[in-house]
Parts: sequence; C-alpha cells; structure tokens
Amino acid sequence: MTRHTFGRCRIGLLAVLAVATALLSACGEPASLLPTTAFAAPEPAAPTEAASGSAATAVAAPSTKTAAATPAPATRTYKICPGPNATTEALTAFFDAREGDTIAFCAGRFSLSTGLIMNNKRGITIKGAGKDRTILNFASSDAAEGLNVSHADGIVMQGFTVEDTPGNSIRVFRSRFVTFRDVRASWSDYKTCSTRLDAPNSCTRHGAYGLYPVLCQHVLIEDSEAFGASDAGIYVGQTSDVIVRRTRAEYNVAGFEFENTYRAEFVDNIATNNTGGFLIFDLPGLAQYGEKNRVHRNRAFNNNFPNFAPAGNIVGSVPKGTGMLVLASDQLEIVDNEISDHDTMGIGIVNYGLIDPNEADLRYDFHPEGIEIHGNRFRDNGGTIQLPTPQRGEASLLPLLIKLKNLGRSAHIVWDGGVDAPNGCTEYPKDASGVPLNQPNPSETGRSEARADERGRPNYGPTDPGPNCGGKRFNAWKFNAAGQLKLPENGLCIADDNQFSNTRLLTAFATPFVNARLTTSEPGQLALDLLKPASTSLAPHRCSLPARPGPNLQLPFVPDPANGDRRPSEAEVRAACNGGRPGQVNRAALAYNCPRLDQYGLFANPADPRANPVQGVEYDLNTALFSDYSTKYRFLFIPDGQPAQYRDQASHGVVATFDFPVGTVIAKTFSFKSGSTENVVETRLLIRRQTATGPTWVGLPYIWRTASGGGRIAELHVEGGTASVRYDYVDPDPEVVDAKGQRLRYTGAVPRYTIPAALSCVTCHGNDDREAGAAPIGPKARNLNKAHRYPDGTTQNQLQYLSQRGLLSGLPADLARIERLPRFNVPGDAGALPGSDQDLHKRVRAYLEVNCVHCHSGGGSAANSGLFLDASRPVDVRYGICKRPIAAGRGSGEGRRYDIVPRNAGTSILPFRVGSAEAGVRMPPVARSVTHGEAAALITRWIDDVLPTADTEDNTCSGLGLLRR
Repeated sequence: MTRHTFGRCRIGLLAVLAVATALLSACGEPASLLPTTAFAAPEPAAPTEAASGSAATAVAAPSTKTAAATPAPATRTYKICPGPNATTEALTAFFDAREGDTIAFCAGRFSLSTGLIMNNKRGITIKGAGKDRTILNFASSDAAEGLNVSHADGIVMQGFTVEDTPGNSIRVFRSRFVTFRDVRASWSDYKTCSTRLDAPNSCTRHGAYGLYPVLCQHVLIEDSEAFGASDAGIYVGQTSDVIVRRTRAEYNVAGFEFENTYRAEFVDNIATNNTGGFLIFDLPGLAQYGEKNRVHRNRAFNNNFPNFAPAGNIVGSVPKGTGMLVLASDQLEIVDNEISDHDTMGIGIVNYGLIDPNEADLRYDFHPEGIEIHGNRFRDNGGTIQLPTPQRGEASLLPLLIKLKNLGRSAHIVWDGGVDAPNGCTEYPKDASGVPLNQPNPSETGRSEARADERGRPNYGPTDPGPNCGGKRFNAWKFNAAGQLKLPENGLCIADDNQFSNTRLLTAFATPFVNARLTTSEPGQLALDLLKPASTSLAPHRCSLPARPGPNLQLPFVPDPANGDRRPSEAEVRAACNGGRPGQVNRAALAYNCPRLDQYGLFANPADPRANPVQGVEYDLNTALFSDYSTKYRFLFIPDGQPAQYRDQASHGVVATFDFPVGTVIAKTFSFKSGSTENVVETRLLIRRQTATGPTWVGLPYIWRTASGGGRIAELHVEGGTASVRYDYVDPDPEVVDAKGQRLRYTGAVPRYTIPAALSCVTCHGNDDREAGAAPIGPKARNLNKAHRYPDGTTQNQLQYLSQRGLLSGLPADLARIERLPRFNVPGDAGALPGSDQDLHKRVRAYLEVNCVHCHSGGGSAANSGLFLDASRPVDVRYGICKRPIAAGRGSGEGRRYDIVPRNAGTSILPFRVGSAEAGVRMPPVARSVTHGEAAALITRWIDDVLPTADTEDNTCSGLGLLRR
C-alpha cells in the first residue's frame, strides 16, 4: 500500500536544488497571610500616542464599586519565600487569592516541582522583587507550563523570572486586561545549548513560548525579556488590542511574534541573536484571522542564530538571518524601525501559497495585503543567505531561489510577488444563522470584532461556516467591476523615505527590494515562476495607506474586592464542616472547603469512599479517562427534588454533560490494586456552588493517609501531591481480553503518581461551552448509556436508573435515540464486525473524545491549536489529517510535520504525544504520568492500517510547499 509521499513537487524541488547548488559553488521566611487595610494595584502609565506611537487608548476597565458606606473587604498579601515548602505555599496562594489580593514572591531562587495555575480569578497581582532578584525555576517540574493563567481578568504579573520550564514559560488563555511587566522568560543554557536537532543538549528541548498570551483581549507587555524559546520568545496569538513595548528577545527562534492578532503593536523593542527578529503571521484553521497591526520604532539586528525549532513547527521554516517576516497578514504598518546585519534579508513578505497551495480552510486568505513600509533604516542585510540543509528540507531552498532570481544578490526587502486573482466566488459568506457577514445580525451576541472590515473583507468568527462556493475562497471584495485588484488598500506600499545602506563587502550588491515572482509551491506554476525574471523596481509600490486604529488597552484594571465572594472566617468554616449528622450529606458544608472529606458526610463508612454512598448513586462510563492504571469509584450526589436536566450532544454540543443543580457533588476515588491489597490514594470532589457571579464548579483533592490512632482519613490538599504506587490486577470488564482471549491483566508501577492541585482541575474541566469552573467531563449521556449492575443486584441502563429514581429529568423515552460511545478496548462494541476497520475506527475515536475533547474543542483550553477531536466530526484537517501543529513546541517530535499522516503513524505527532510520558510532550498533559500502552498501540494501528476511511479527508499530505519542512 502506498505510504506517505511528497509527490512530484519534492522531485522538482530537489532538481532545482541540485541546479542551484551547482550555480552557487533571601529570604528563607515562612509563608504568611498578611491582611491589609488597603490595596492599590500597581498602575502602569496609560498608553498614549506619545508612549506607544499609535492612537492607543487607555480606558479604565469597568468596575462595580459598592456604596461608600459599605466597608471594603480586607485584601491579603501572600508572602512566599524560597524553601522546601515554597511550591505548596504558592499553589495554596494561587487557589485562595481573591480580587484585590497580591501574591508576593521574595527575592531568591525557587525550585518548584510543578506548575502554578490560576483560573477564574480577577484583579490579582503576582509579583516578585524584580526579574533579576526573584527566579522561579521549573527544571524539575512535572507540568509543561511554569505559570498557566486562564479565564482571569485584570491579572498583573511583574518583577520575576520564570526559568527552565518543560513547556511554555507563562501562558495566559482567554483572559482580559492582562499586564506583564518586568518579567523574564528564560532557559538557562540558551547560550551553550546545541542548535543541532539531534544533540543530547539540543536547544529543541526548550519550551516553545516565553511570554504567551493567546485568545486574550487588552494585553500589555512591557520592560520584559525572553531568552531561548524554541518557537517564539514573545508570542501573542489570536488576541486583540495589544501593546508590546520596551522588551528584549534574544537566542529564540523567533524573537517576537504576532499571530492572527487585531490591533497589536510592537514598539521600542529589541530583537537580536534570534533566527528571526519579528514575525507577523496569519495562519489557517484558527479561531480568528487578524489585521491592523503595527511594528514601530523597534531595533532588529544580527538575528542570525541557527534555527533550532523542532521539525514540523512553522517557525522552523524561518531562515536564519531574517529581520522581519510577514506571512499572509493584512493591514500591517512597519514604520521607523532599524533593521540591520541580517544574513538573509531585512523584511520578507510571503503568501501562504508557498507553504501549502492546497490548504483546506476556505475562510483563510493566503495573501498579505494592505502592507505599508515607511520611514525605516536598513543596513547590511542579505550578505550571506542561509543555504539549503537536509534538516530543514524544502524550506531552506527558498532564500537560494530568491537570490538566484535576483542575479546572485539578496535584498533588504523581499516580496514573493504573490497577488490574488478573481475566482468566481461572489456570494458573500454568511454566519451560522444564514445572515451575510456584511449585514448586521440583531440576534447575534459574543462577536468581538466587526463582521466585515472597511475594505469589505469578511471577519470570520469561530462558528462562521466557510463560503458556499464549491470549494473556493470568497475574494470578490478585493476587486473592482473590471476584475482588477483594488489598490492601494490591497497592495504593498513602500515609501521613498526608507533608507538603505550597504557598508560591508558581503552586502555591497544587495538591492533595496526584490519582487521574486515566486507565487506558489504548486509544481506546475512553480516551474513557470522560476522562468520569470525578478524585479527590483519600487515604482509600483510608491503609495501610502490611511491610518489604522491603534490598540484599545482599557488599562489599568481597577480591582474591586467587593465584586467577588466574601472570604469566610475560620470559625464559619469550622462550624459548617463540623455540623453534619450521621446518615445525611452535610449540605451546609458544601459551600466551604472542608479540611477533611468525612465532614461532608458522603459515605456511610467515613474511612472507605469505594462504596455505600449516603444519598448518592454510583455510576460507570463506557470509555474512561486514563489515569495511570488506577481503579476508579464514581458517585453522584444530587439534592432531593432537584433532578439533573438531560442534555446531549445534539442540543448542547460535544462537551455537554447533564445540567446538574447547585448542591450536586461528583466524587471520584482513585486506588491501585495489587493482588489482594488495594491502596486508596485520593478522592476528588466536584461541587457545584452558588457564588456572587453565579453557579460554578469547584474541584477539591483529598489525599488519604493512615491516622495516628489507626484508621484512614482523607485531608484536603489544594496543592495536590504525589505518591509511589504499584498495580497488578485483572480488568474488571470480562470482555476486555488480550490477543489470546485471556482477561487482560495490568502490572506495573508509577514512581510519581500525581494528585493534581485544586486549580489543575480547571485545566481539563474548564471550557467556554460548559458551566463556569471545573465542570464535569465524564457524565455525558452517550458515555453513561450502558447497563450497570448496582449493589442491590439489579442490572439496568444507567440513564433509566437515574430517571426512575427522580435524579434525571427530560430523558427521551426511546433510548435508541441516544448515541452511545463504544468501549474503546472491546472489539465489536462499536456495532461493527469485531476487528474490522470500522470497528477500530469508532473505538479509537471514542477514546480520543473521552481523553482529549474537553481541551480539543472550540471552547476548550487547546482551542488555539485548531485541533478538534470529538467523535462525530468529519475526520479532516480539523481532526488532524495532514494538519501542521500550531503550538506544539517540542511536542511535535523531531521529523514529524503533521498531527496525523494516514498510513504512517511513525511520522504522525498524535501517537507520538499519546505514547510519551515526558512533561511538555505527553498528551493529555495532566492526569497521567505513564503511557497508556494499550491505547497508544490501538491508535498506531488505526493510523497505519485503517486511515483513510469513508469519513476521512482523502489527503496523503503530499505537495509540501517551499516553506514546509
């Protein structure tokens, strides 16, 4: 059977390469809670036109102040100093902090054993004593990120360094009014690591991003630094209204990167010793497509560091020696910058057709348009271009082709020459309600940008379908009635006030500009393009464009401690948690974080959470989330007379679970069986509470231990913990068998089983498409739709059982109407012939949904990746077929270019990550520390032997393109 092939394009490019090569022979104090009578958040200078160089506005974020007569709640400063308890103290502070609080790290060096997570918070300052004095080191961390902040408004991070993270340094996701100030992201060996991709100390082992806000709004990054990132030091993605100023990036692959951003500005920054200084990209398959960005008053010099990005990452295509690179970005102004001493080029402007002319995202526009370059100073760019290398593949061929077409010279400004043309698609795209995007939709809510820009370009949102033009992109808005491109608004303008100087022998013949006339990597057109002479004439580009709106930061954010929940007193917590009665759930205590599990009264035997729930019911799942071969005991506690409301995928989307009432508790206990013994390690609770801002789910981890007087007790540890465990047991499902038909046995050890911190729950359980907080993942109708044997000896479908006992309302009378996820490890359970391709296909898709879709969905924490893994969607590029990674970093693995390559698991990223146990690589990133071997083998077999299927896009990942690697 035919395996992965690059097709004729690769052969043609290798032939060109051969011809081209021939042509060119102290603190140490304990943590403390310090109540303060007043708190003033550090207020940055309001960004003004003078400060930022653009018409940025600074409007105070909305704040709901209480009446003057009402005393403001006391705020706290959590003081954390270096020492053996620093990780625990930091995690506790991140969990407990409320609006107006400060988390203050002392001066000194911290060695933190896991990442710090903040979710669903508001108005909190995280600060150190200065980025040179407070060092947070994560070299021994079991988590990918150093700081991971999500759904948090008004967060200020200042005065510290985050160092040596396995993955990204500081990730901020779906948050607003965010400030980074005096912060450094660094990998400590950035000057000494090897740029060879196969070296033991390769720089590729560094995390992908340094400072990393994504899917955010109103972001300020100032007076900060980034060193050693294997993707981008300062990365801002799918974010609106951004200023990055007075910040330095060195020894990264990309110093600075804007990706799919609106109204973002780089101003007064320094990029040096990177592979590429500044990247302004728009990429396909993401939640938004950007425009109206500005690169102003920056210095980019000597960005000639070898590219050490892992293979498969798009920044791996950036040639070393690139000052700035623009890819498919619209309405971009590059003004008053110093760009000098770059081996390959000063500025490159490229259309996406050179990367992949067959890109499937029909909402995506390939061409960079409305670009204006003026008032810049260029010196000594293009002296020693990057030559082709086998490690970088076809991507490294492009600079050489451009130099050949420019008669052996490089240029300060390089344009590929790609220009769009009418394609016959004239029907304006519509939103999901069928309303054209160039018309208002009065019923629409939640769209953050205009439906169309002033040029007529549709601004697609995440839920907007593509154009209805038979597989064509809508581009009629670009052209006049005669079919000519509307200029200058869709052109490239290069003013005559740019200054070009060549002071070195190697750059003596570099031209100010070259139009390379290399428009696509499609083999036939590429061959024709190679025959066209390049042009160095600037005459067609002498134009100017109107001013664009600048960032609207809405900073500084003003915390309002009265806005959130009141902080309960210790006496209040003690009274509620100790007020339970035997045989009843202590419902008053559910509003509080009780120090012991037994205080909630959930189990008849307080020392055994595996059976006999009080006023609760056990449940099971068809396919479960893998957790290091633990045995799980699951229970639902629903308030009397308040049944959960039935919801399913058809009515509420792929991540929908039942709508549980306030006061619901979901308890899950994790144990490890070995022979006749069982080690009960932890019990996790999800509690739905009423808060000042509405109902929310809270996750609490309780760790079991033997009490001093004997017996077992579970205590709350919001910081999580670890345990060394062993397992040796037979799968409880008799239909789960090995290749010989024997009951499957699991044997092994987990040296460092991780009990997640309380806020780690939201990493997976938080989703914009579900209720606030750590919403449930498992109890979906299609995953509960199975027969279960209950303790009273009855066997019944779980959905019917819940309905008949008044715990579930709205259940369809005909259970056959309800979809059912198969057991991934039982051949034939998918309704197809056991062992058939269709059977394996459905079972793997069930596993990927259960273990991945809570993040890899439109509202999940991996939405920025553009990879969505629900079991009902077509298996196309959004499912990973021939899809390039967006934010994988070293998780892509060396030599792997796509998430899934049909018929070739060995070159696919997805099975590589599922099969890894390494922090920063493994997927899922939390809830496991060992590899699920049976699932990894099944996924590998699925890719190698089953794909493509009837519902799989017929794509063999061929036709790689000049900038693919």
